[in-house]
Amino acid sequence: MPFTASDAARVDAAARAALADLRPAGFSVGVVSGQDLAFAKGYGFADIEAGKPQHPELRQRIGSITKTMVGLSLMALVDEGRLSLDDRIVDLVPEVTFHGDGGDGSDIRLRHMLTHVSGIGEVATPEEMKEITPSLWSDTPDTDLLGLFPNGVTLEVPPAFKWSYANLAFALLGEVVARAEGMPIAQVLQKRIFGPLGMTNSDLHDMPHPDLTAGYHWAPGEEAREFAARDGTPIEDEPTADGKNIRGKYQHVRGGGAAGAVQSTVPDMARYAAALLRRGAGIVKPETFDAMVGPGWAPHERLASWGLSFDRTERHGRRTFGHGGGVLGGWNSMLIVIPGEDLALIVHCNTAFDTFEQLNKRLLAALLDAPPPSLAPPTGIDADVLAAAPGVYEALPGRLTNFRIMGQVGRIQLKAEDGALRLHSRRGPWKGGFTLHPADPQDPDLFHLDDDPIEPSRVALIRAPDGAVTGLRFDRLVHMVRADAVKGWV
Repeated sequence: MPFTASDAARVDAAARAALADLRPAGFSVGVVSGQDLAFAKGYGFADIEAGKPQHPELRQRIGSITKTMVGLSLMALVDEGRLSLDDRIVDLVPEVTFHGDGGDGSDIRLRHMLTHVSGIGEVATPEEMKEITPSLWSDTPDTDLLGLFPNGVTLEVPPAFKWSYANLAFALLGEVVARAEGMPIAQVLQKRIFGPLGMTNSDLHDMPHPDLTAGYHWAPGEEAREFAARDGTPIEDEPTADGKNIRGKYQHVRGGGAAGAVQSTVPDMARYAAALLRRGAGIVKPETFDAMVGPGWAPHERLASWGLSFDRTERHGRRTFGHGGGVLGGWNSMLIVIPGEDLALIVHCNTAFDTFEQLNKRLLAALLDAPPPSLAPPTGIDADVLAAAPGVYEALPGRLTNFRIMGQVGRIQLKAEDGALRLHSRRGPWKGGFTLHPADPQDPDLFHLDDDPIEPSRVALIRAPDGAVTGLRFDRLVHMVRADAVKGWV
């Protein structure tokens, strides 16, 4: 749909309100309509101490949006017959060894890695769980991929067993692409992405730059402090720049940067988004791009799913795809493409903070002029669901592949209360409990949580053939199974 002056006014008003309410250091917003950057504006500060305002033409560390560029470069090689989605990682990077209950890695194909179902976890081995930051980030430039895997990779589960977001898998994919091209991954992205699209202010050099915004973060919250105290890890109180935002330091992405080291600007990312709206024009074949944004891993047709490096979900009744990115110490980014409306939303925020997703939700709702959701009465749940659903649920096995789940929600308890169902998590934003509301009269096992006034979370029950509720699924591709041996805490 065409982007109008009233659309721009709505987005601007939402951005101003979010800056005041959420209090990040600053952010820039871009809206692509068709092939044009129709809106670009900065809010807050690029550097609080220097009083430098945010601006769309300033550089941002876009983090894991980098993965989509690596994925496109790999698929261009597939188009050229130089790689295949069924190629095995053990053949392409034989120096890296795999071990553990999930096998020796011989069954891991490139398609598994692109969709985050390879079985590779948050870090390479259980020993690295004690201190994750040094496994992924470095104070000095680091292009040594093999240095990430001195003890190989522990696979707790085989490929295609479960979804688990894996930075290390994309570090390996970057090496695969680099070896196929005979040049470093930074040069590959220049050749395949930045050069053809005219992205003259983007690179994967992973170095401080004069035009880069200063990164900020927030102090650890109560639960993070509880975890640290339990582990005996001291947390130092850092001085803030404005009473809220703490200036971070530049840390480099380990292993070559393919997992998230690109720097870019809103105008450059608008050129990238425009190419995505044209089905990968100038990078891959249209049918190849369609496969990349198709359901590569989609265990539930109504919930979020994953393509070949792109996430996929329905938002406000529209199909969207894209990716987010977070960089330790101070940057969060988001790229949301809405192909049916010929629109894309770009958000570059120079603050790593807990409510970044709320910023994205506000801006997207404003862009689409989406009305607040109307939830069905919570007491309209089928009687058999009320009887079968209550209990405790936990993630599928694997500490390495469950690191984010354990930190964000832990276990889940469903409890029947006054003819409705309440969901409680062990930790995180659902800890205080939220009510389930039927999401579709034709599907009694799909629900909304009343946890957000803009985009409520979705939850689906998993049933056995006999009707027993055996698990839960969430929009972030989390699969939990019933844990009858665990006592409820609510």
